[in-house]
Amino acid sequence: MSEGVAAALSEASYERLRRATETHREELVIRLAGEAGLRPAEIARVRPVDVTTHDHADVAHNFLSVRDEEGEVVREAYLPADVEHDLRQYARTVGVDAEERVVSVSPRRVQMLIADVGDRAADRTDDDALRDVSSRTLRRFFARQLLDEGVDPRAVAAVGGWERLASLDPFVDDVDRGDVAAAFAGTDFAPARQPAEAPAEPDLHFDAAFDRVRAVGDALAETSTRDGVEQRTCEALVRGDTYEFAWIARYSGGTLHAATHAGAADAMVGVAADDGAIADTLTSGEVRVTNNVHDDAGFADWRAHANEAGFGAAATVPVDDGDTTYGVLGVGVDGTISDRERDLLADLGQRVGRTVTVVQQRQLLLADTVLELAFETTGDESFFAAAAAKHGCTFELDGVVPGEEGALLYFVRLSGASAETVLSWAADQPAVAGGRLVRDYGDESLLELAVTGADIAKTLTDRGASVREVTATPAEQRVVVDVTTDTDVRSLVAAVTDVFPDTELVSKRERDRPDETSAAFRASLHESLTDKQASVLRAAYHAGYFEWPRGSTAEELADAIGITSPTLHNHLRRAQQKLLTAFFAEDDVGRGGVEWPDD
Repeated sequence: MSEGVAAALSEASYERLRRATETHREELVIRLAGEAGLRPAEIARVRPVDVTTHDHADVAHNFLSVRDEEGEVVREAYLPADVEHDLRQYARTVGVDAEERVVSVSPRRVQMLIADVGDRAADRTDDDALRDVSSRTLRRFFARQLLDEGVDPRAVAAVGGWERLASLDPFVDDVDRGDVAAAFAGTDFAPARQPAEAPAEPDLHFDAAFDRVRAVGDALAETSTRDGVEQRTCEALVRGDTYEFAWIARYSGGTLHAATHAGAADAMVGVAADDGAIADTLTSGEVRVTNNVHDDAGFADWRAHANEAGFGAAATVPVDDGDTTYGVLGVGVDGTISDRERDLLADLGQRVGRTVTVVQQRQLLLADTVLELAFETTGDESFFAAAAAKHGCTFELDGVVPGEEGALLYFVRLSGASAETVLSWAADQPAVAGGRLVRDYGDESLLELAVTGADIAKTLTDRGASVREVTATPAEQRVVVDVTTDTDVRSLVAAVTDVFPDTELVSKRERDRPDETSAAFRASLHESLTDKQASVLRAAYHAGYFEWPRGSTAEELADAIGITSPTLHNHLRRAQQKLLTAFFAEDDVGRGGVEWPDD
């Protein structure tokens, strides 16, 4: 299908598509196609160093150098300010160097990502037209938006990579008499008319709110603890006159715990979680807005505070990462909150939630004391339990690393059944995206399985736990995980048993991590490695890439992770260099190098 016949996408449908994204990368890909007009191959080549600015009429405009396969610049795309901000923040969050690709996947993977978001948006909104969304659809939306805004077609063609103005014809509707009259209005060919009404006033409050949300994004990029995430979010929101107060309450065990606030929010600590707007937000996962707290029964608990602090409009926003609800963000406004601002706040709540997930995972890696939880299930809803029962075999976890699009890449030792039989069966299971034999040891084999669907270990990992042990026998599956000591265990157990009803928590204990020297070494290494470098290094280790003979080739490993072979080598080289630096640096300090012993 040519670009010219790609399905049309309305502005409302595009917003539904954006709200259906579940990761920063998904949203960035959608925006680069729909708001910067990039093709999949061009998205896959974007690097931070390609972003430049140009000053025009005292305003700095952002441009992106679009490159071909040889790395030559073929055009300059225009980057809206908030898209440039998202790109910069994402690169900083995942640790992408200036010369590295921001979206380090193949063009085909970019196309699949867009299609997946479209399907997800269709499922959530009943807008079946979103199932047909593609990169072509988004580029058509990009062109139509610019042309409808009156941007010179020559500029649209230049930034979008269309060589001829005629290429834009499919994006422009046929004109009728009204369109022609509107086009001629105001020219010397049109009759004189009465002076036009004054243009609508700009929405200064929304512009200010947008600036506050951007400021939160900048603050989150520098935060390493949950307390810091919540405090910086509130402080960034109340700077200026946009929000009278900002307040975040943590939610655990069915109870709200007032964690932090900024502005005039002291009186909000008594607001309950089981009634009113906050209960609606926790139940629905949606933003709740009122423009008059005195007339809205859901905000009855807010009225005394509204009188004292001087605000009449308020909103409650879920703070979640798509899987786990961490709490509620409350804001008060001396004015009104529009639908656009509601969407802005919903996006903010997800960003804060995702940041909490990231910092908790990092804290878990570096913590001296963790909470160890052991789960057991006798049901067959969990993938490894079902596989063990089906084939009368045993699985033991060797290692697990994050895969693409939310998958987990498990390396498991199989005994009691042939690898060929198990892999053939797994290929037909909806929970599995792929699998292969890594090495055959005779009495057991090492398998690599990319699990995207129902499995207890994956459910726990999606909620921030670190998997230590997975064992599955024909009788039961046992999963042991580590979580931070402040984890809401009750909510975590409920999340697991809701999906796997035959599962129970069989033990819970605090555990000190031994060997301080090793822990310090891992901590220092983690600080230097990006998340992608750490994942690639771990996957290579478990897949036998460093063994001789190798258990996996670079091509097999890259395909399992969902990246190209050159990108794999790039991450491995950088990770190995940092690993060796961390290992040798302390010994070499003050000694001028390594001292070799005498023979």
